[in-house]
Amino acid sequence: MYRLLIVDDEPIITNGLYQYFHEQTGLDLEVYRAYSGKEALELVNRQRVDIVITDICMPVMDGIQLQGEIYSRWPQCRFIYLTSHGNIEYAQQAIRNGAFVDFVLKNEENEVLLEAVRKAIEDLEYTEIKNEKWAEIQQ
Repeated sequence: MYRLLIVDDEPIITNGLYQYFHEQTGLDLEVYRAYSGKEALELVNRQRVDIVITDICMPVMDGIQLQGEIYSRWPQCRFIYLTSHGNIEYAQQAIRNGAFVDFVLKNEENEVLLEAVRKAIEDLEYTEIKNEKWAEIQQ
């Protein structure tokens, strides 16, 4: 089972996505939500998170800063940025920070975000298999 954390300072977005991913069948997800970077970090300090969908522009701590904080605790975590901005600079910074999976605009259909989560799960599974094979080789 993978843990998905949705972070957005707009409750209507956070709650809507939380409900959407709860209703998805076929995905082995435990879904969590936070309404700020600070709240997200409090959750991450208590448990592992595998995938984070985060708004890139939030007050106090933006999605890029949040990624850096979470990545330092859980480097295997995958990030999907959700934004209403088409600003290429945000995408560039996200890619440079690592563990980046996708950049989805808020006005896109939920299916685009669902596909990004599936892609993150596939990447996590691939990494797990690769690490297991590497461990076998090392023995």
